[in-house]
Amino acid sequence: MLKKSPSPAPSEVVSQPETGTVVEEPTVVPAEGTVKEFTVEGSPFKFVPNVIKVKKGDTVRVTFKNVTGNHDFVIDEFEVQTNQIGEGEEEEVEFVADKVGTFEYYCSVGNHRAQGMVGKLIVE
Repeated sequence: MLKKSPSPAPSEVVSQPETGTVVEEPTVVPAEGTVKEFTVEGSPFKFVPNVIKVKKGDTVRVTFKNVTGNHDFVIDEFEVQTNQIGEGEEEEVEFVADKVGTFEYYCSVGNHRAQGMVGKLIVE
């Protein structure tokens, strides 16, 4: 009957590899990389942890949790930026670490960066 034919769920659509276009699906992870998940807490003038290490090609998923004040999480080189969030809020960002090097993450609110609210993303 009609009730047995609801719209297909997204997972059903993705699981039908009928064409070569499946590669364009955003949930596909590069063969050489894995998904690395981190929780970064922000509070006045610090991030915990303040160093994140991944390998080139990894998909990096950061859950930014604001402990106190108003903060955001920014990595310029990967065009990553959360919204400015308040105390007790959190936001997730995800990107592919496609460049090798050491990159600064920081809070762009006021002078928080200048006062030491920074961390390092190391991509090997």
